[in-house]
Amino acid sequence: MPGVADASTSTICELPHPRLVVQFHPAAREPFNLSDIDRALAAGVHGLELDVRLRPGDRAVVCNHSARGLADRPTLAESIDRILEHQGEASSVQRDGLQFFLVLDVKEDSPGLHAGIVEVLKRYARHWSTAAGPQDGPRGITVVVTGSALGLAHAATERAVDSLCIIEGLDYRGRIRNISPGAARFQWISIQHPGERGRVRALHAGMDLAKKGIFNVRAYGCHAGLAECVSAGVDAVNADRSELPAAMALAAPASIQPGRPR
Repeated sequence: MPGVADASTSTICELPHPRLVVQFHPAAREPFNLSDIDRALAAGVHGLELDVRLRPGDRAVVCNHSARGLADRPTLAESIDRILEHQGEASSVQRDGLQFFLVLDVKEDSPGLHAGIVEVLKRYARHWSTAAGPQDGPRGITVVVTGSALGLAHAATERAVDSLCIIEGLDYRGRIRNISPGAARFQWISIQHPGERGRVRALHAGMDLAKKGIFNVRAYGCHAGLAECVSAGVDAVNADRSELPAAMALAAPASIQPGRPR
């Protein structure tokens, strides 16, 4: 497959990360539409979380939190196309030289869904940082998979999956080599607020008592506690439509104190 590294271990090559990734994730009660992607990208987000399901009728991977009304929901491929249309010919989605994160929340433990996700991601592999070889340079999108993700291991070889995405909470030491300029953290873990309290520095340093490995931390369920999550030093926060303005204000350079834990 073009673009996939063929060294003894897989590689990842990313652009610099934003100091805070605001990750748009629609509220559970809201049906997902492609216009949500347009609004989030226009607001300047560096992350987009898509809830993915298998549509029974045509076996397509579609995006929506609820299992109801899937006939009218956009497919994963359509959603990726929308992001790439926004990026155009630029090296980064927001045309600012910073990494973008496409997070897939797998809502069903379904072999058909896992196989469908792998098939779609393979089609777009040339855009993924995890498919960049040593001679390719950074690629501006990293796919991160959360939820019922472990079944991906049965949908393709470990090597193939590693070339398509990073699975949250997995320690990739000895499995993926970070060849990004600066070699910043590339592994991710998500923690529901307020569970991030007191753990961020340890996870950044690989010293967390409950989780081995060095991780970026994404906080979700912050809601009114967005500012508290940012002050704790998390690397990413989830925000729905109503929370997006506040989250983007917190992500502005003047709002992030240089001395906060990273």
